[in-house]
Amino acid sequence: MKIGWIGLGHMGIPMAARLKNAGFDIKVWNRTLSKAKESGLPYVEKLEELVKESDVVITMLFGSDSVEEVYKKIVDTGISLKGKMFIDMTTIHPDTAKKTAELMIKNGADFLEAPVLGSVIPATEGKLTIVISGDRETFEKYKNIFEVLGQKLYYMGDYGKASTMKLINNTVLGSFMAILSEATAFGKKAGLDTQTVLEVLSNGAGKSGVLDAKKEKLLKEDYSTHFSVALIHKDICYALDLAKEYSFPAFLTTETLNLLTSAKAYKLDEKDFSALLEVYKKMANIKEES
Repeated sequence: MKIGWIGLGHMGIPMAARLKNAGFDIKVWNRTLSKAKESGLPYVEKLEELVKESDVVITMLFGSDSVEEVYKKIVDTGISLKGKMFIDMTTIHPDTAKKTAELMIKNGADFLEAPVLGSVIPATEGKLTIVISGDRETFEKYKNIFEVLGQKLYYMGDYGKASTMKLINNTVLGSFMAILSEATAFGKKAGLDTQTVLEVLSNGAGKSGVLDAKKEKLLKEDYSTHFSVALIHKDICYALDLAKEYSFPAFLTTETLNLLTSAKAYKLDEKDFSALLEVYKKMANIKEES
């Protein structure tokens, strides 16, 4: 089985590397060629070459626009897609997942929608949670790929459901990060030791996987990117679009979006989303510790 991988962002590189280290015959392609060259993975320069040589093509991109662009390019290569398998692991709008599935199936390919829950560290360790939509037999056929990348796999059913679940998950993720940032800043403003605040929260009401993952970032104010402000902002926008469609009152998610939009206004787009702490510090006029 020859695998082609498209998309070499913060998540794409460790995920593709896991497949290579597990013994899969994999080559990568990226719209920015320099990223492919710097990835340390076998790469091709042309998309056509990747599509032609691969039995399975996996995409891990930024969002709906990039998925639509790349899959249109794949179809426009004119290469026969009959019998090829395409797996999109990007967090996208459910409508985009459905349209992409329709496009690929119409052109003779198989398609699975499989967004992932988790960031760089679980991606590196193969401990992601993956939610999958599409034909169940097709999922079972390619399950060995997912088992290398994820620790927990959930088959969701029809196209669109996996993306919906991922977006619901990320409303919780964003809201958790917002309240943890607020609590950390609150402690600073009250003159409490930040390390103590985070330790107490870890053993109290703040106990969560999110705090476990982000405690050191909040403590050291290290916003090196595992999951960027830009990505979670995009996901929350998709989620609120769905909420509007379902007439669902997503109050807390709306406030989370406001905070993320503030982070973008402060030019924190490419920082880890734990940088929400900086938004609270600015609003509360908390001076940098000496």
